Amino acid sequence: MFRQRRCGDWLRKARAGFTLIELLVVVAALMILAAILLPIFARARESSYRVQCASNLRQLAGAFYEYSLDWNGYWPSPGGLVGDRSYWSQSGSGGLYPYVKQRGLRSVWCCPLLREWHGQFPPRSYSMNSYLRTCRSPNRPEPVADMEYYDCINYLCGISVFRIPEARATILLYEGIPRSREFEDVAYTEDRIFYVYRCANWTWVRGYNDKVNHTIDPGHPWHGRFNNYLYCDGHIVLRPPDRYSGKEAASYKEMYQWYVDKARFRRMHPVAGR
Repeated sequence: MFRQRRCGDWLRKARAGFTLIELLVVVAALMILAAILLPIFARARESSYRVQCASNLRQLAGAFYEYSLDWNGYWPSPGGLVGDRSYWSQSGSGGLYPYVKQRGLRSVWCCPLLREWHGQFPPRSYSMNSYLRTCRSPNRPEPVADMEYYDCINYLCGISVFRIPEARATILLYEGIPRSREFEDVAYTEDRIFYVYRCANWTWVRGYNDKVNHTIDPGHPWHGRFNNYLYCDGHIVLRPPDRYSGKEAASYKEMYQWYVDKARFRRMHPVAGR
């Protein structure tokens, strides 16, 4: 009798289902589990993006090497005009395109975090160091009085790999700032990505300056606090970009990684200026 009564009580409770308190306990447990797991999944996803981005840059490094084999040790120019086959990101059969094909946003030309593109040129999130030219001053290619420093043999010619004395300490490619206006200023839309400069220096690294007109999130690096950098010897570094401090130039350490002629740079910026 007693056993039958206990069995009947259990059956009645089973038919009644879970109580409200039991449901709340289950929901709370699930919320705690989600709070623990979601950040782990997010970090894993962000890590995979950084790894894929670094893989893209390694493939582009291989393309630069193959290009130099075909062109007597010279790399393509960091920039040029539409139709100039000598600059590195020229579409068609110019630059690196014969070596690394462009297949839209999922190609090696784009960080996986670049998810939209509305410009007239093929999408690209990487930019080349402007100082990697035969011209010693990419910012002033025209002849001026100080020809020793501003000497420019050929503005559209890339530099010979043999003229890079410290390849391991010289940046080749970096992650640029998305522009919301095309480089010819043909169209203007604040919330759409139209362009990433094909070449520049530290001033156009995403994360360097948070106040750049007609750009999208210029003060936020691509990967949290970090950007991927490809150096001239082919190795990749994930590091925070230098931050704009209100001065015209970046820090000595940052600028040193962009200039090709390190000896001249050290003379221009003495150790006391570090």
